[in-house]
Amino acid sequence: MKELKRYWRLIYALAKVRFSGEANKDAEYRRTIFYSFKEWGGVYIKFLQILAGTSKFLEGWGGPKEMEVFAQAPREPLHLEGYVDTSAFSWVSDEPVAAGSFALVYRGQLKTGEDVAIKVLRPSIRENLKHDLAVLRRLCKMFSHLLPRYLVDYNEAYDACAKMFMLETDYTREMANQTYFAEFYKNHPRIVIPKVYSELSNRHVIVQDFIEGPTLADVMSRRSREISAMELTKNLTGSDLWEQVVLVGGEALYTAMCADYVYGDPHPGNIILLPDNKVALIDFGIIASKPSSHRAFYEWIKSYYDVLDGAGDFKQLLEATVICFCPDLSIAMRRCDFENGNLLTILASAMEEKLNCEMVSNLSYVETFKNGHLMDVLLKVVGTKVIDIKIDMVNFELLKAMQAFLGAITILDNAESHRDFSQLMYRSVEYAMSHATKIGVPNDIVNRTRYSVTDSYELLVKTISSLADNDEFMFDLVRERIFA
Repeated sequence: MKELKRYWRLIYALAKVRFSGEANKDAEYRRTIFYSFKEWGGVYIKFLQILAGTSKFLEGWGGPKEMEVFAQAPREPLHLEGYVDTSAFSWVSDEPVAAGSFALVYRGQLKTGEDVAIKVLRPSIRENLKHDLAVLRRLCKMFSHLLPRYLVDYNEAYDACAKMFMLETDYTREMANQTYFAEFYKNHPRIVIPKVYSELSNRHVIVQDFIEGPTLADVMSRRSREISAMELTKNLTGSDLWEQVVLVGGEALYTAMCADYVYGDPHPGNIILLPDNKVALIDFGIIASKPSSHRAFYEWIKSYYDVLDGAGDFKQLLEATVICFCPDLSIAMRRCDFENGNLLTILASAMEEKLNCEMVSNLSYVETFKNGHLMDVLLKVVGTKVIDIKIDMVNFELLKAMQAFLGAITILDNAESHRDFSQLMYRSVEYAMSHATKIGVPNDIVNRTRYSVTDSYELLVKTISSLADNDEFMFDLVRERIFA
């Protein structure tokens, strides 16, 4: 009955917004969902973390203070003795020192002297996860019918989250992920991965080194008019926050270019800020596999770098985006060759012209992109009705990881009035490309496609037909290029 009441309270609150005289109802819908889910805890907070990881969800109403959703969640009763052999410890904290959406974290010391964190899967998650996911699915369907979809597609958000949530409850898998990254970074001068004590851990408990320090979420939520996040970081750690941001962003891109896995959950609550411009990464329940092609990902990032550097064109970036994230389709499109280029090249040049024409100010779309709209560009390219593009799960997970970090940095940069997002990204990309070049990027370009030659030309006809039906402006641009 208590559960039913809280759902009705949410529905009633959304209905009030719908029939109110609010000028920005979409922002009020998102604010209402945010604070309701934050109060409910568990799965709902984890879902919020995915949504709040994009600056778009908080646009128009939220900011760095809402980043506290990444830092602390409500606590719940738990008898630690039932989960871990406490005889191996000289002492253990009576209460959790941290509370995440899925786990409670206690602090302790092993009899051998090591300070450790004891991460325990919440009993409520073990017992209620499937039920809560079913409820969340129904709520997302309701949101998608009742609420504007301009900024958030709740059904897509749910689909992206459900599988990841189930994986996050298997700590055996998480320990294997963490061990991989500990080995990968064992000689890195500035990245710290806590050691796992596997002999004391199990499917629902991870015992690992305790890392002392504020998280990025802590400094974002605690900043104020009187003290900035950068000043807080300097006071607490002696480090330069922006150097740490560049490090995390650069490493995320670098691993996508060269490693087998990419850290999949780089939200602000999982990034611990340390002295000497170091950072620690925690929580490896989600990792992303390497992209379909390391080389194509490198070329995509390079095309982005060229735009930031003023040396590249937007058309090249659009082409690289489709080649990287939809390699199978890009091969079929490039088979359709004309005097002014293949179908992919023609669509990219037409898209560039259209996007620049759509700008309401004197800024070019490239300038808007440089100021933080990386995901906007991708969504406009791969989410267009012109082409029915489906991103495979591997590349989708990778994009989600990137989006979580980029969204947080966009919010932080705006709040700090740093106004230099493009420079932060430029330095991160430069860092990644430099490291990747030294190591050597695998030459693993995808060169096979399920499309036959006939299928490729059917795709051409379908594309032209879709343009004629849905986008007269784009149709004219493409027609001119094909039949010039």
